[in-house]
Amino acid sequence: MSATPRLTVLIGEDIGPTNLERLRTEFPEVAFHLCLEDVEWLETAPHANVILSKRWPAEAMKRTPELRWVQAGTAGVDHLLRSDLPGRGVLITNSSGAHGDPISELILSHMLAFATGLNALIRAQSERRPMQKEVLKSKFELAEQTLCVIGLGDIGGTLARKASALGMHVTGVRRTARPTPGVSQVYPTEELTTALAQADHVALCLPLTEETRHIVAAAELRAMRPTAYIYNVGRGASIEPDALIQALQTGTIAGAGLDVTDPEPLPTDSPLWSMPNVILSQHTSGSSPHNANRVTELFAANLQRYLAGEALQQQIDPELGY
Repeated sequence: MSATPRLTVLIGEDIGPTNLERLRTEFPEVAFHLCLEDVEWLETAPHANVILSKRWPAEAMKRTPELRWVQAGTAGVDHLLRSDLPGRGVLITNSSGAHGDPISELILSHMLAFATGLNALIRAQSERRPMQKEVLKSKFELAEQTLCVIGLGDIGGTLARKASALGMHVTGVRRTARPTPGVSQVYPTEELTTALAQADHVALCLPLTEETRHIVAAAELRAMRPTAYIYNVGRGASIEPDALIQALQTGTIAGAGLDVTDPEPLPTDSPLWSMPNVILSQHTSGSSPHNANRVTELFAANLQRYLAGEALQQQIDPELGY
């Protein structure tokens, strides 16, 4: 009788030697292949039953006939849902829970920069230009201001908790208005403009789906206060780009902190680069020295379930997009 073939797992991101050894020790019956270069990726992909990765070489999707499950190293999986993987019955899970702290902290840093004038001071420093008077006139405090979080998953929920600890009033918007810790009021998506009108700060923490594409456009930006700021850490296409630029140029809103843009990367001729009321963090918010450990922990727990024939956690519904 022939032996049962080993499960082959392709790891397409650098999880570090300690985490790789942990997986090999915990799952000796599984063959793990670390593939950090495209050539290694493409050589291993045809034999992979499981893939753990946040990056995919261009040709990789077409070379995975044995693939049964993808554990994305990211929270957003729209790139995977646009492929033929769901149609082939490939399970997709995400790494929600691994990025809440670094992403929420970046949003808070944007908010604090606008509140303290730090963004203007940093620009002025490189130009050796005094800015004291202008900054003193524009400073404000986050305490007692209202933050509206659109999308109350791991990232939005973490942000809500931390902003509440700073003394902010936190409201939220989600598909269902169920209560969320740290959030005083949750609005359904149908009441988005009502929530926007009451906020000093608006943070988009959303996956990209048909429902969330351009969820904030000209009408929603007009509903915001002229003193309000908007932040986006999900996907750039959640905000209609031309409407955003116009709102920033005309003073419809006070400013924007953008970790993601539409398009991305942002063209060098985009006016967003030179706007003094815009902070661009260039899609760095999810990076953290702790990410590899967190993603490995999530994957190991799911791999245990997979081998036992149990339902996987954080499985993506292709119809919903998250």
